Amino acid sequence: RFSVLPVLSVDGIVAQDIFEGPFNEELFINFLRDQIETWTGPRNVVFLDNCAICHDEDVRRITEERS
Repeated sequence: RFSVLPVLSVDGIVAQDIFEGPFNEELFINFLRDQIETWTGPRNVVFLDNCAICHDEDVRRITEERS
């Protein structure tokens, strides 16, 4: 079983990571830290789903600092 974290744009997938098994808070935060600067900028929007991991304070801080 694998989990996929994609970053989507109007041009398609611009970043992704695939994990064996479910991803957890640590994997998600590391993905954000490693990838966010490559796909944030003016007029870009970060959408997160309602997963508990997305409500973590570190996730909020990372996305707010870089957007």
